[in-house]
Amino acid sequence: MTDTELFTDDELLFTGEEVEERPVKKVKPWRVLIVDDEPDIHTMTQMVLGDFSFESRKLEFISAFTGEDSLNILKKDFEIAVVLLDVVMETSTAGLDVARRIRTFVNNPFVRIILRTGQPGVAPEHKVITELDINDYWQKAELTSQRLTTSVTTALRSYRDLCKIEQNRVSLAQLAMSVAHQIRNRTMTITGFANLATRKLEQGSEIIKYLDTISEESGRLEEVVDSVSDYASINNCDHQNSEIFPLLEEVVVDIKKYAASLNKNIEFNIILKHAVIDGRPDLFKKAIKELLKNAVSFSDESSPQVELVIQVDSELCHIKITDNGSGIADVDLPYIYDPFFTKRPDSVGMGLSIVRRIIDGYNWTLEFSKTDDQQTVFSLIIPI
Repeated sequence: MTDTELFTDDELLFTGEEVEERPVKKVKPWRVLIVDDEPDIHTMTQMVLGDFSFESRKLEFISAFTGEDSLNILKKDFEIAVVLLDVVMETSTAGLDVARRIRTFVNNPFVRIILRTGQPGVAPEHKVITELDINDYWQKAELTSQRLTTSVTTALRSYRDLCKIEQNRVSLAQLAMSVAHQIRNRTMTITGFANLATRKLEQGSEIIKYLDTISEESGRLEEVVDSVSDYASINNCDHQNSEIFPLLEEVVVDIKKYAASLNKNIEFNIILKHAVIDGRPDLFKKAIKELLKNAVSFSDESSPQVELVIQVDSELCHIKITDNGSGIADVDLPYIYDPFFTKRPDSVGMGLSIVRRIIDGYNWTLEFSKTDDQQTVFSLIIPI
C-alpha cells in the first residue's frame, strides 16, 4: 500500500482536545443616576456615555426627573456610584438641596456627585464643592463630550478608592475585634489564677499585694479591650427612625449611677424634648452617654454641675452638654478625639473617639466651645 492510498479516506488521525467552555463571568456595570427635569438631557447623556467603560465595566443609567425622586432612589439603592445632578429643577436650588440631603439624611458619603447647571449664578462654584462634597461642577454650555467623559472617569476612580478604604476599615475592625477577644481570654485567665493564688496564701503574705496589682492591671487591660471592641463594632450606622425622649431618659438614669460610682454628688440640669432622628437607638444612646460621662468626670470636684439641654426646631435637634470643670486646654484640643488620649490616669481615653466614630458615621455635627467662665460645652446637631 502506498503512502497516497494510506490517507485517501481523509480521516483525521488526531482530534483536538476537548476544551471545557467556561462561562464568562459577568462584570457588574457602574450605576449612574441622571437627575434632570429635561428628558433631552437624559437622552443626550446616555448617548455620549453609551460606549464609555472604566476598568472594563460599562455604565448602567437610572433616570430621575425631580430631586425628590432621586432621593427616593438613593435611599434604596446604595450601589449608585455617580449622580449627574441638575441644579435647577422644581426649585432654583433643588439640586443643591439634593446634594445636601445625600450627605446628611441619606447618609451616603461614597456616591460621587457631579453638578450641572444652565444658570451658573445660582451658587458659587467653590462654596458648592467644598461644603457639599461635590466631585465636579459644570455649566451645561461648557460641558463637552470630552469633559463629561473625563469628569465621570475621575468620579468613578474616587468612588472606587472610597469603597476600597471602607472595605479596609471594616477588615481592620474585624481584626481588632478578633485580637481583643484573644486578649480578653488571656486576661481572664491571668485574673483567675491571681485570685486563686491569693486564696491559697496565708493572710498577711507580702506576695498578696503583688497578686492584687496583677488583678488590677488585668482589669484595666480588660477595660481597654472592651473600649476597642466598642469602637471597632461601630461599622453599620443604619437608617432607623428613633424617638430620642425615652432614650435620653434611659441615659440619664445610667449617668446618675455612674456619677454615684465616682462619689460625685452632681447637680444635674436636664431639659428634654421629643424629636425623631435618623439613627440607631443604641448608637445614639452610646454617643450621648459617652459625652455625659466625660462631663461628669471633668466637672468641678467641690460643687459639680452638668447640664443636658435639648432644643428642637423644624429641621434640627440641638443637644447641648455642659460641665463646670476647668475646661479643656487649648493645647489639648487637637487630640481630644484621638484613641487613648486622656488626661486622667484611671481612664482608657476611648470615649470621645467612640463619639466621633458615631458622629462621622451619620454625618451629624459635633461642636466644642467654652462659656465666658471657661465651662466646657459639647453641642451635637442632628437633622430631624
